[in-house]
Amino acid sequence: MRTRGPRSRFGAASGFASRSAKPSGEKMRHKTVTATVFLALAAFTFTHGRLASSAAHIAPTDTQRRAQARQTRTPQQAARRDYSKFSHAVPEHAKQKCDSCHKFPSTNWKDARKGRDAFPDVTEYPEHASCIGCHRQQFFARERPAPSICSNCHVSVTPSFTAREPFPNPRETFDASTFGRSVTSEFGIQFAHDKHIELVGQRRPGFLRQDGVRFVSVSFRSAAAPREQETSDPKSCAVCHQTYMPQGDSADEFVTKPPKGFPEDAFWLKKGTFKTSPGHATCFTCHNADAGITPIQSDCNACHKMLPPSERLDIARAHDDYDPALAARMGVADKYTLERWSRRGVARFRHEWLPHAGLACTDCHHVNTMNTLDRATLRVAVKSCGGAGTGCHVEQTNEGILNEVVAKKRADPAFVCTKCHVLNGAKPLPESHVLALPTPAPPAKKD
Repeated sequence: MRTRGPRSRFGAASGFASRSAKPSGEKMRHKTVTATVFLALAAFTFTHGRLASSAAHIAPTDTQRRAQARQTRTPQQAARRDYSKFSHAVPEHAKQKCDSCHKFPSTNWKDARKGRDAFPDVTEYPEHASCIGCHRQQFFARERPAPSICSNCHVSVTPSFTAREPFPNPRETFDASTFGRSVTSEFGIQFAHDKHIELVGQRRPGFLRQDGVRFVSVSFRSAAAPREQETSDPKSCAVCHQTYMPQGDSADEFVTKPPKGFPEDAFWLKKGTFKTSPGHATCFTCHNADAGITPIQSDCNACHKMLPPSERLDIARAHDDYDPALAARMGVADKYTLERWSRRGVARFRHEWLPHAGLACTDCHHVNTMNTLDRATLRVAVKSCGGAGTGCHVEQTNEGILNEVVAKKRADPAFVCTKCHVLNGAKPLPESHVLALPTPAPPAKKD
């Protein structure tokens, strides 16, 4: 029996060792490949993380983009996005129809005016449903104590106090409020004087309004009076325009009490200086669905026209013959008075002064050429101060007031005329004043 000697065993061992030499090399290569892959993955993970971090920096989130947009917005864009200040002039608002927001009549119209003075009208702000369709984001903005858009209508921007500011109609209530005194309208009124002057004074049967109030319009002239007489002395003007804050029989002629020792010839605003302008209460007498006269009450745009900013009322800035600082010193806070004064080129003119009160309206105001949306056509011609040829402030000699001040201004350009003006008297002599003076008669021919 053959026995394995050590050689065989060692050979076997040697053979095992020899067989294991190859697997050992493969194992090393496997470890090397594994390490290489691990390092590659680690490098990839590290690089990918850096790239992802950079990408996150380059591509901000929606919140970051909105924040950046707010920071980089131009002043003009920021102003357009001030939702606390409503404007009808915003293009998105201007293209809407009035009744898309304002519903006629408002639910509170019987409370806006009391008793027999009440009539169907728009007397309250639009409801939330009119706004939220476009402004849902602003309504639910995370602003404290409440979204700023709320301040357009509400007194206090808090969720617990829901009272609204007074609506601009009726204007008597609105103008008397703190909020109303700080706001001026974006609209002007389109009104055809030349058409109404022939109609307002005619007598016609009264009509019964929805609230049971009957109106009757009467004439101040006979039916046989020729048409041209109406335009020369239109008593119908008084149907819409009355003297505002008249002095009447009172001994107190000033709007506010002047200081003691105030110079007699200095300017202090007097009662009866201005005339009233009609509102819905007057216009709806004829323009309503019952009477069938168009435009009817719900047709806002027929009369209310958007004005460019330069044409809107401005009671905060001195211009023309209006001085808000002087008004403040006088203690004049009545908004209607300030608005009328701000439209004046001649602040001292007083309608209630007896010589003026005796004139016909059309001696100074030419209704056939008046356009209520064009201020230039509303100016009273200086030549009318001649009193329709009767003298008054313009005379054939140098004794008239206008004759006198023109001569002084020509002699001294620094001369300040205070006969009619408050601010305009310091300006250069206007051509209109010179042209209002009578043309000197040609010298008589010698025989």
